[in-house]
Amino acid sequence: MALRKRLTEQDEDQLREWLNKPDAGFELLFKASTQGYNPQKFHQRCNNKGPTVTVAYNATGWVFGGYASESWTSRGGWVQAPDSFLFCLSNANKFDPLKFPSDGSGHCLHDHQSYGPSFGRGHDFLTFNGNFPANNGNFVGTNGQGNLGNTYGAGMGHNVNSFCGADLDFLDVEVYSIGKIKRQGKMEIPVKEKMLQKEKEWRKVQWSDEERGRLKQQVAAYKPRSCMSVSQVNVLLVGQVGSGKSSFFNTINSIYKGRVSSQAMAGSQPHSLTTRYRTYEVRGERNGETLCFRLCDTMGLEEANAGLDLDDLPYLLDGNVPNKYQFNAAVSISPTTPGFKNMAGMKDRTHCLALALDICNISVMPQGAMDKIKTIYNKALKRGIPCVVLLTKIDKACEFVADDLTLVYRSRFILEKVQEVSEKLGLPEYHIFPVQNYSKQTSLDNKIDILALSALAQILGFADDYLDEHYEALATENLEKLNVKE
Repeated sequence: MALRKRLTEQDEDQLREWLNKPDAGFELLFKASTQGYNPQKFHQRCNNKGPTVTVAYNATGWVFGGYASESWTSRGGWVQAPDSFLFCLSNANKFDPLKFPSDGSGHCLHDHQSYGPSFGRGHDFLTFNGNFPANNGNFVGTNGQGNLGNTYGAGMGHNVNSFCGADLDFLDVEVYSIGKIKRQGKMEIPVKEKMLQKEKEWRKVQWSDEERGRLKQQVAAYKPRSCMSVSQVNVLLVGQVGSGKSSFFNTINSIYKGRVSSQAMAGSQPHSLTTRYRTYEVRGERNGETLCFRLCDTMGLEEANAGLDLDDLPYLLDGNVPNKYQFNAAVSISPTTPGFKNMAGMKDRTHCLALALDICNISVMPQGAMDKIKTIYNKALKRGIPCVVLLTKIDKACEFVADDLTLVYRSRFILEKVQEVSEKLGLPEYHIFPVQNYSKQTSLDNKIDILALSALAQILGFADDYLDEHYEALATENLEKLNVKE
């Protein structure tokens, strides 16, 4: 008899997003409510099936589980599977997805023949330990564990309550293998279901060498109006750890250096690689004049009390912080900070705020992190500072865009993410720019350059609007009316 799965289409779509596999299909291998909570049967049906998804359903309506990026094999010990993650799909019958990444250690999976699916040291999530009969619609306790925070979700501020409502009595536990959606006998999704028609791009871009050259020249030729007291506009880069804010500067710098550059510290680490406030300049050519903008990098946002302190932000926006200031989680910036600019002028202030957001994390960003982003945005708004969003890592969000970056403005998925960010922040869609930074490339790519330069050209235009709006204050250096004491 064929097994009947509980996983909904909405749940499957969320898993596809987390897996970055828009065409993923889920084949039910094991169903404990009908086959029993039996470790041997689980391993018999699920071993050597490649990556799998385990989904649990508890007595209070929560749907949660884990993704194992390596095969189960009954190898008898711990498995390093750094791409694995735990998740919560539904919170007491309310769709409220959360993703809890692994720390990449050697304790991601516990692959033992006497255990059902088991994730993390501690155990972060253990489904069943021992044999329990099929429950067929009833609830059953299986010695399950949910000690979240050891290997999964460390530092996110979540625990067994936000993972599964602290309820490990199961209605069911299902295990799925991951293949491709079957449609009309074919193992693929037609491109037209994920992409807009060519004549219906939601933004028009010329993907040519000539357009890259035009944009590069436009940015290089930018200058604030000569009557202004500002020779370079300041663009403040803010974002979560790993969002790509430092990499955006490296991408712009690479374009003008003519090679892939890594001047700003960038990479994938659990904590911010940027520990100092840096005001980066770009030269039009090697040993040439600096261009009329600065990209100002900050420490990454982290959970709890780590990372950029929001109390420091007003001083960053108002231009009081000296270049190369060392951020200190224990001591906030104040007028007594060494190098503090008490007489910061308009040339020191932020003229445009750029929020870097990883497009793959928009829907699963913890509420605390989104609240920080909103707070930063609102502090800029109170000062009249224009704000943009750089949606990074678009190549990881849509497989079609990964294959061909020119499809970015035909991707329904990326358009939906732009709309989601616009709704969450109240920011116009034309202030949101999908970009791909240099990461694995060792030579320049015109398409990456065109997206980055297009975003920067708009940013400089918004900075100019800010200067025009405050022309009177600029002319007299009467900045009191611009100061906001928060």
